[in-house]
Amino acid sequence: MRFFIILICLFLPLHSAVAAVDIALRGKDPVRLKDVYQQRGVPYIAIEDALAAVGLKGHWNSISHSFLISTKHGRAEISPASSFLKVGDEYYPLEEKPRFIDGRLRVTDSFILNQLAQLTGRSIYFRNLDPDIDNTPTKQESTLEKLFAFFLNKKTTASGPLIRAVAIDPGHGGLDTGVIASSGYKEKQLNLEIAEKLAKQLKMKLGIPIYLSRDGDYELTMEQRLQSASREDVDIWLLVHAQAAFSTAMNGVTLFVRPEEIAQDVAVEEAAEEHLSDSMLLANELALALQERSIEVRGIYPSSRLSLGRGNLPTVQIELGFLSNPEELQQLQTPEYQQQIIQALYAGIRQYAKQSKEKIDGVN
Repeated sequence: MRFFIILICLFLPLHSAVAAVDIALRGKDPVRLKDVYQQRGVPYIAIEDALAAVGLKGHWNSISHSFLISTKHGRAEISPASSFLKVGDEYYPLEEKPRFIDGRLRVTDSFILNQLAQLTGRSIYFRNLDPDIDNTPTKQESTLEKLFAFFLNKKTTASGPLIRAVAIDPGHGGLDTGVIASSGYKEKQLNLEIAEKLAKQLKMKLGIPIYLSRDGDYELTMEQRLQSASREDVDIWLLVHAQAAFSTAMNGVTLFVRPEEIAQDVAVEEAAEEHLSDSMLLANELALALQERSIEVRGIYPSSRLSLGRGNLPTVQIELGFLSNPEELQQLQTPEYQQQIIQALYAGIRQYAKQSKEKIDGVN
């Protein structure tokens, strides 16, 4: 066990800085924690301290090499070897893996504000008293945004079809499994199945090139995912994902677009087409096509996730459904339902092309 901890610590950055944070359940007096480490601008808090601050308890299990947390939802579990929080038989992705630093298992502010808040059933107040401003990842993110803007600008052409090619990114792959259902079914499998079937449909019906970021079960860097969308003839980029929730009742397809392209959450029928960006127009047509085939659509929402990029390339992230919902999980694995989704996405793309052509013709 000691060797395991030492081995993990060897791979941690050496430029850690000690900090302090305040944590509390909303409405309670904050608890100040001083045993906090900064890693590249991200605070890492000992899990025992964070739990005590919000009224929960837990302990390290040396047999399973994981930390067990007692909650009203049942036993939760995290491990430095996993990117997931396990609650009962359900798995939920973490933004950052827990890490052993100075002999204690530590989690980030993201875990506290999101997963820990879910486990307590209440919102959590969190304040970093000593933000490591000089070491924050702002410059790195700025570089990434510039990279996205370079790749995701739509290339115009004077002639030819309106949609010359489509890029599709099946999310996750390899060791990055995405959401894992209680049955063991992995999000990465569903994403690839749907992406490959959609690619075949578009090739057969539209006769245009379709570029997949991956065609097998392997992991990709962000740059590799962007390669398919960076091609000169790509006019649409679709990101295919699925999701999970603590509630097993949540279901339906969710569509995400860049935050600057929509002022607030909008219902599909409320979107006024004359004011939509190309990404919103595409998302709206996809949503309407899904609804016409009796597929539940939760809505179209803004998202600041870097995977959507910047620029004006029409881009939509499609969350196919909730693998945490037993009925929807079973449905998503059937060829019949998958074909329903494929036909709807194909119809939405075609309608988007038609609407865009009318828009261009109206200007000319």
